[in-house]
Amino acid sequence: MRRKVIAGALILFVLGLYFFSGDAPEERRTVGPIAGGADTDVSMSGVEMRLGQEGRTLWTLRALSASYDQGQQMVLLNAPTIVKSLDGRDIPVIVSAPLGEVDQATSDIRLWSGVHMEYGPTYLNSDEAVFVQVDETIFLHGDILLDRQGLQLRSKRGDVDLHTWVVNAEGGVEVIIAKDSFGHGL
Repeated sequence: MRRKVIAGALILFVLGLYFFSGDAPEERRTVGPIAGGADTDVSMSGVEMRLGQEGRTLWTLRALSASYDQGQQMVLLNAPTIVKSLDGRDIPVIVSAPLGEVDQATSDIRLWSGVHMEYGPTYLNSDEAVFVQVDETIFLHGDILLDRQGLQLRSKRGDVDLHTWVVNAEGGVEVIIAKDSFGHGL
């Protein structure tokens, strides 16, 4: 019983640090499998975090495991998945990757090592994605592929506005439109 109380208090402490932390310096890190000897302050498995505002959930993040680095004020994630509901729409945006991190100061989320995004019939893949909370924008970097009902777009950089679901692409943009794909609409 005492272990459960200590574990519960530890989880509440980490979540409190997550939501009430100050500025964090920027540093890009990777996280491998979290082991007993990992250089972190706290590690957990089967993690779920939610960010809400004014009674509504802005996003839910799930990960197989996470570790918290208090010095860097980062939550490092293994196999993170973000579920983000768009205003007034029933279909959520789902973003997943092998690795990720949450910046405690900004609540921004960076995913890397092969990002996969889904929104209805649209699939979008990139090497890295950064979800900027303030702008409600996901910035994409490296080998972007958007696929939607007979239309494919490739580029090196891009962004997705989560208010409008407008996708912008730049850097060697290539578009392939399959025959008869205009009948489906974009």
